[in-house]
Amino acid sequence: MRRQYVLFLAALLLIAAVATISLACEQQETTTTAQSTAVSTPNTAPSGTDTTAPAGTDTTAGPQADVDAAIAAIRKSPAIESPPTLKAGVLQAGSDTSFPPMEFPDGKGGYVGFDVDLCTALAKKMGLQLEIVPTAWDDIIPALLGDRFDMIMSAMAITEERLKQINFTDPYLPGILAISAPVSAPIADTAELAGKVVGVQVDTIGQFEAEKIQSIKEIRKYGTILEAFQDLAAGRVDCVVNDEPVNTYIIETNPDYKAKLANAGRIITMNGYGYAVKKENAALLEALNAALNEVRADGIYQKICEKWGITGN
Repeated sequence: MRRQYVLFLAALLLIAAVATISLACEQQETTTTAQSTAVSTPNTAPSGTDTTAPAGTDTTAGPQADVDAAIAAIRKSPAIESPPTLKAGVLQAGSDTSFPPMEFPDGKGGYVGFDVDLCTALAKKMGLQLEIVPTAWDDIIPALLGDRFDMIMSAMAITEERLKQINFTDPYLPGILAISAPVSAPIADTAELAGKVVGVQVDTIGQFEAEKIQSIKEIRKYGTILEAFQDLAAGRVDCVVNDEPVNTYIIETNPDYKAKLANAGRIITMNGYGYAVKKENAALLEALNAALNEVRADGIYQKICEKWGITGN
């Protein structure tokens, strides 16, 4: 009787051990499958880029997440031939990454902004991954011509002078400048710039338009637009003339600026924004324009405009 009891107990222990091993194997198999799925998922935010919204914005739900999801879902267009690039499969974009909301650091080692989102979408349409190459503004055209990257992605206005050196895509945003000044001393139009000290970013359409106004007392040129705003807040210039969406974003996202600065006037120019490529890179230019047309038709362009509070064209 005792022997039968021992055998019965041993059988129960054996059954329990087999069940435990089976469960462990099943859990391991599930984990391995999940890991394999994650690894095989296409990378929707290539190294050097980040299409998430700025810090403090909830991207887990609502319009922000919808835009990011729409961009992530883009696949190569069968109507667009992938153009040759300096690095196979990668679209390298030179950018002055201190120009919010167009392109700026995300605080996590990557970059965010309107251009980042739009060019990520364009790259995916062409079957490429976007890689941002941070570049100083005053060196950005020479860097393109020197093959440091494939294109300029830096809210660059299309001008006759620049067209002598490089080619541009179709305009993707209109050329509207803001005159940003203290709330206590607004400047409503170009006539009121007479006798004023005006801050601009060097070699931008803001500088070029300001130079047409002979009544301005002094034009101060800055390496970045953020430096110009620092001097405006400190009272060292009377106003800043620069791209309207950029000025708006800088003021709205800085509590100190928002309390005492505002866009009081506008200058409408004929110089829309374009992405720039070398003259001889006709294949990339054609592919970029085709991709731009598709994201407009898909509604993704408008979603990106709404995400960043920008008026498109």
